[in-house]
Amino acid sequence: MFLQTHRPLLGIMVTELQRELPFASSSFYQNLTICGRKQGIDVFVFSPNRINWGLGMVRGYCYEPATQAWTAKMLPLPTLVYDRCFFATKQSYLHYQHHVRKLRDHPSVRFLGYGLSGKWEVGQILQKDPALQKFLPKTYQLKDRQLLDHWFGQHTDAFLKPQGGSQGIGAMHLRKHGNTFHIQGRDGRNQPFEHDCIDEDSCWAWLKKQIGSRPYLLQQYLTLQTMDGMAYDVRSLVQKNGKGTWEITGMAVRMGKRGSITSNLHGGGSTEEATTFLTSQFGAERTNELMETMTRISRSMPSHLEAYHGRLVELGIDFGIDTSGRIWILEVNSKPGRTIFARLGNERARIKSIANPIQYAGFLLNKQLSVSRLSPV
Repeated sequence: MFLQTHRPLLGIMVTELQRELPFASSSFYQNLTICGRKQGIDVFVFSPNRINWGLGMVRGYCYEPATQAWTAKMLPLPTLVYDRCFFATKQSYLHYQHHVRKLRDHPSVRFLGYGLSGKWEVGQILQKDPALQKFLPKTYQLKDRQLLDHWFGQHTDAFLKPQGGSQGIGAMHLRKHGNTFHIQGRDGRNQPFEHDCIDEDSCWAWLKKQIGSRPYLLQQYLTLQTMDGMAYDVRSLVQKNGKGTWEITGMAVRMGKRGSITSNLHGGGSTEEATTFLTSQFGAERTNELMETMTRISRSMPSHLEAYHGRLVELGIDFGIDTSGRIWILEVNSKPGRTIFARLGNERARIKSIANPIQYAGFLLNKQLSVSRLSPV
């Protein structure tokens, strides 16, 4: 089926899955479609490897609210692209790389924002801002055993995580007891595991087998736990709005399952309202200070990242707060989820988190229209 439309097209770019509806997060995209219609924008979902460059067409999926069904259709290339591609492996990225680059270079296509690079590259950009440096944990690229040996010559704990991973998958906490090592983490299926090594040789051999060729980071271990030992962090969602300016959509606490080293919801975690939760841990006065600091960072970080990286549309900023009440910037994600607000029952933030990308798309379209009107014929 070929869709004819005279309204602007917003294409949600995704990686393709091997199933009947070949993409995840369909309920989110349904809501974007409904929101887009109210703004006069037609929304569809597509994979970049389904573009027919000769025809300038793409096979995409449109959601029809009346029938509550997704339909595959042939569509023109979108006016705007909302990048929601997630690459599990380097091979997956390479599979799409050619088409994504070609789409980014196309004169009639504009991306709402460009995805951030790996955790190491993002950390290096954040280090350039003196105001952020004190909130960044010590981080190194784990290239060889020498770094690990040197680290454990001075510390008893280390935190390892994939440079390009998400959802806490592959994260590990290493603790040294004398000559032995205890390793706790989450495997490739995001399942918790524990492992013991009798010495440094067996520890490095085991790590090499687990890590393989994936680039990993070594980071100082932070005690980011409640008073009763539950891992947690604070997610701040910041987005561009219909005026093209950054705003904080909401903040919430993500708490991990008992015994987990991460607080990610995909690992079975839960959510809490940020101010209430932090007050239970640090008291009202200290919580006000913490919230003010995280708010200040959330407002200043996007423009700093854009200055080095290019246009962004939204960010999920993950803060850790250690047992002494010190704030740490753990990760920054340019393709954040937003289920945290639905789980929390924060309807205002949930609706705003969906509406903002559509409203920002409208802002870009109006800006583009204004420029074309001013251009000489």
